[in-house]
Amino acid sequence: PSAEGAVQKAMEMTDITIHGADVLVLGYGRLGKCLARILKGIGANVMIEARNNKDLTWIYENGYKLIPLEELDTVLHMQNIIFNTIPYLILDKKKLEKVRKDTLIIDLASYPGGVDFEAAKGLGITASLELGLPSRVAPKTAAKIVYARIKELLKTWP
Repeated sequence: PSAEGAVQKAMEMTDITIHGADVLVLGYGRLGKCLARILKGIGANVMIEARNNKDLTWIYENGYKLIPLEELDTVLHMQNIIFNTIPYLILDKKKLEKVRKDTLIIDLASYPGGVDFEAAKGLGITASLELGLPSRVAPKTAAKIVYARIKELLKTWP
């Protein structure tokens, strides 16, 4: 639900299609993997940032463009949409100065997110922190996922 909701938000907040857009996903955890797969399926040009060498290998293997964290500055200016899934400040003012003003940033990381929202606003960049997407876009599915996880945890309860 988080990945689908993120794509829905991007569609609502941009005046371009996802198909053919240059999209950067920051982080390749559970959400980053799911989001990348959906974006690629829609036809986006997907680039993924990750630090872990194992992740970089899977990013390449799955046909995405990969960018190591230390090279992130070199691609920020090329993106139409940036999705952040990293739960610490990654897009600080210095990095945001490299982002085009027409780029949409959607932060999916836990509060306070990974974007300096004040700096983004000052630079004229649209950045949105999207907490609680699963319950907003697919409450029934979100509830089923939570229920299944609770049942799983209760099996290991002493």
